[in-house]
Amino acid sequence: MLRYNAADIDNKYYYDGNDLGANIVGEEKDRTVFKTWSPLATGVYLNLYLDGEGDNLIETLPMEMLDKGVWYVELFRSCDGLFYTFSYEFEYMNNRMETIDIYAKACGINGNRGAIVDFDTTDPIGWDKVSKPKCLNACQAIVYECHIRDITIDESSGVCPEHRGKFLGFTHSRTRCGKSETCLDHLKELGITHVHLLPVADYATVDEAHPEKGQYNWGYDPKNYNCLEGSYSTDPADPKCRIREFKELVMTLHKNGIGVIMDVVYNHTFHTEDSSFEKAFPGYYHRKRRDGTFSNGSGCGNETASDHKMFRKYMIDSLRFWATEYKVDGFRFDLMALHDIETVNIIRDELDKIDPSLLMYGEGWTGGESPMPADKLAYKWNSYEFGRVGLFNDNIRDSVKGGTFNPYDLGFISGNRNTASILKRGIAGSVPHYQLTDASEACWAFEPTQAVNYAEAHDNHTLWDKLKISGSNHYCPSDLIKMDKLAAAIIILSQGMPFIQLGQDFLRSKPRELSANEKPNELNVYNGNSYNAPDHTNAIKWGKKNKYRGVFNYYKALIKLRKSSELFRMANKLDVERHLQFMDTGDANFIIWKLENAKECFVIALNPYLEERYFNLPWGIFHKRLDECGLIGEEEFSGYVRCAPLSATVFKRI
Repeated sequence: MLRYNAADIDNKYYYDGNDLGANIVGEEKDRTVFKTWSPLATGVYLNLYLDGEGDNLIETLPMEMLDKGVWYVELFRSCDGLFYTFSYEFEYMNNRMETIDIYAKACGINGNRGAIVDFDTTDPIGWDKVSKPKCLNACQAIVYECHIRDITIDESSGVCPEHRGKFLGFTHSRTRCGKSETCLDHLKELGITHVHLLPVADYATVDEAHPEKGQYNWGYDPKNYNCLEGSYSTDPADPKCRIREFKELVMTLHKNGIGVIMDVVYNHTFHTEDSSFEKAFPGYYHRKRRDGTFSNGSGCGNETASDHKMFRKYMIDSLRFWATEYKVDGFRFDLMALHDIETVNIIRDELDKIDPSLLMYGEGWTGGESPMPADKLAYKWNSYEFGRVGLFNDNIRDSVKGGTFNPYDLGFISGNRNTASILKRGIAGSVPHYQLTDASEACWAFEPTQAVNYAEAHDNHTLWDKLKISGSNHYCPSDLIKMDKLAAAIIILSQGMPFIQLGQDFLRSKPRELSANEKPNELNVYNGNSYNAPDHTNAIKWGKKNKYRGVFNYYKALIKLRKSSELFRMANKLDVERHLQFMDTGDANFIIWKLENAKECFVIALNPYLEERYFNLPWGIFHKRLDECGLIGEEEFSGYVRCAPLSATVFKRI
């Protein structure tokens, strides 16, 4: 095996060029240059193929070693439409190791060979004319998490069969299920600003050659970071097809004023010893324990080494490619705490050079123990060290609905009377506030822009399933619906960036298919980890939007309210302290706060009780800006006013 010190490799062989991979160059695009980095290889070869799979090798060419560990070969023709791999030789190995280029920007079916593509030929008509939506900061965004397959695969989506579960499913308009708009028109009707797409980069666990198998995966099994997943295209064998169709998705959403956020999974590779990274330069791209074994901070078998300069560069190059070639509007980092803080800050700097409005947020935790010191990693508790990057707010999540990892645990909305102090921290954007002294662990954000507030995401049970599991023995169905709406009001009206999962706005459920020997109970009928579950579990059933139209209308009204005033979207902690004031109700769980500036004044009341509550408004005349049904009232109010059971009520001064 190769023995070396990664820091020595970084000092001696760091390469800062932007030309790794396969690039068609020249004014006439009549040359193709291939470069790869492998400083300790004794030989590297380019393999050219006619197709993305099968026995169709054209030729194998030796590559020349240049400075800084870069290997190079140039062909004096355009190789657009061909496929390629690299083979690496090392002193301790008897055989060459053939693998796809880690810098491949397109690939063949199932991602085993890179594809050489002239990207100018992949732009859909109008691609250069569509501008990106404007987003001044993260607090201006309202993010809606979607899986490409989930949103359109069910026939109730109204999308034509050939585009269901595909990138092109997002491009359909005027789709309906009964009286309800679906898919793209649903996104517009709801009023969200950004779609967060679960991983769309090429992953390893769906066989693209056999779509008839109906396979499913969230996509957190990365194989090729710079290539698109072929199962979402109408022709996985054609590399340009998936590129063109994803660009059509982005272009359609941009035309409709909606940004696109990519979920990126740089923290681990699906394969370890067999990964393209390990074959290109064994031992460099993954972290190791002292005994030489692969560390497993991801919980998936390995973790990548963001602190090694050439993997850091790889991440930056990859993100730059997605942001420029595909015009995406932001990135969500899976298990971001596995990346070192220095790298995270450098990435933010590099994204700012492209477009300062690009959103960047991630998970401030890991899936296991990393050998890297915790104070060097992007954990949530180190948030002040990377204050320009958002983090998922698990404090507000668990205070609202109960502990995520105990399905029976209750939260503020469902009867737990011990979470109000944590919840108040979340309402104030998780930044310091002069009125709040308790729950210091929930005061972690450098600015409100860092707090990604949510009650539901693809992981774990949906909010509705959590309420059904934990509350069905205590509450009637109508009360559970009120709890869901109360949770939505908290998440959408708190300071920070609200984050909603697809279908949450009409009580999305993930039913679990039971085995023949299982008896149903309140827990096992729901799937709390649907990463590879069938469409029966994950597909959106658009008929539920008809059934729970009132819930959808309430979410829609909350979003409209949030957009109506900057007071709900303060990006600075000093503004939060100046303009947000909690009102004394004499009851820690009857939470009321006032948002006020020189122009406007809102009073928001949260009643988690089964009985109505009353409170005194501040001076002035108010009207009801949002009631328990999401409606606006014209009646004038002052003094002593009512808040309905299990609801949020918002008053605005006239």
